[in-house]
Amino acid sequence: MDVGELDVIRLKNGVEATVLEVYPTEPKYYCQNATDDDDMFYVTSEEIAEITYKCKST
Repeated sequence: MDVGELDVIRLKNGVEATVLEVYPTEPKYYCQNATDDDDMFYVTSEEIAEITYKCKST
């Protein structure tokens, strides 16, 4: 899955989050919970169920 910065993802546990940073190694993504701005966490590639919004780069 090609996840990039500012994409919105849904995790397998149902949480939706915005990807803030992408790293070269696991845990690969630093995310912010879509419903709680104070909830930030790391996510591995295996935890992602789908990309719900793909940010277009300019």
